[in-house]
Amino acid sequence: MSFLALVFIFKILVTGLLVGVPFLFLPASRVSASTGYGEAAAPLFRLYGVAIFALLIGYGYGYWLLGQGTFPWGIIAMGLLSNGGGAAVLFATGAWRRSKLIAYFITAVAVALAVAALAPDLAVTPLW
Repeated sequence: MSFLALVFIFKILVTGLLVGVPFLFLPASRVSASTGYGEAAAPLFRLYGVAIFALLIGYGYGYWLLGQGTFPWGIIAMGLLSNGGGAAVLFATGAWRRSKLIAYFITAVAVALAVAALAPDLAVTPLW
């Protein structure tokens, strides 16, 4: 298992379980309570849940590419834009203060993907 494979697995599990599943399957009242927006915003969060799962399928494909011996440059670019852009928005707007754990998580993923892009040979070397 390589560093990059672990990043992909961690991103898929954490984001899928803590963001994707709740936004898609929790009742509108729970989504409203957890986000601080009214129930009228629930469809927007459901759409966000669908988008999250689309990205997670991309990470799964990146994991598969690693297994095929191919460095997933497209998936790295997708993740850098998604996580790096999300982190930039949270920090630029000051919204990171409300969601510190989320901000730090997506920043950590963006940094890990940047490290993988800078040292692809090391990122795919088995750790054990």
